Amino acid sequence: MKFTFNRKAAFLSALTLIWMTVIFLFSAQNGSESSGTSARIVMFFCGIFGYEPSPGAFRTLTFIVRKSAHTTEFGLLSLLWLGTLRSGTDGFRWIYPAAFAASSVFAATDEMHQLFVSDRAGQVTDWMIDSLGALLFLAAAWIISRSAAQKSGAKRLHKS
Repeated sequence: MKFTFNRKAAFLSALTLIWMTVIFLFSAQNGSESSGTSARIVMFFCGIFGYEPSPGAFRTLTFIVRKSAHTTEFGLLSLLWLGTLRSGTDGFRWIYPAAFAASSVFAATDEMHQLFVSDRAGQVTDWMIDSLGALLFLAAAWIISRSAAQKSGAKRLHKS
């Protein structure tokens, strides 16, 4: 495998580093800041739908928002890694596992980072949710990629 650092790879690498910085900054929020962010998101959507949650429903919705954020943050990171690897390599068969590994390792370091943030806790379950998000997004990308390749192959056959 040879990695060629071209403009596209450089751009996607920069986006990947920026997104990793965003994740790091969210993880650097203390417990009350992080909870406040989740609460504002829940209240925003409740306001849109005219829903007044009970305290128990509010806690459940906040939990769902927090875990969905984990899944999405690391799902997007895995796609950025995938794009970076794909743009810099020619026919590298292991870009999906490599993108997953890079995202999962960063998720582990992110959880370790939270051990040093006030009122936060690095949790193995959050690392697993982060890694699951990476896996789900990569699986979707693989399915879409395969489907597009099959469709373009079928179009070439019909044109011949």
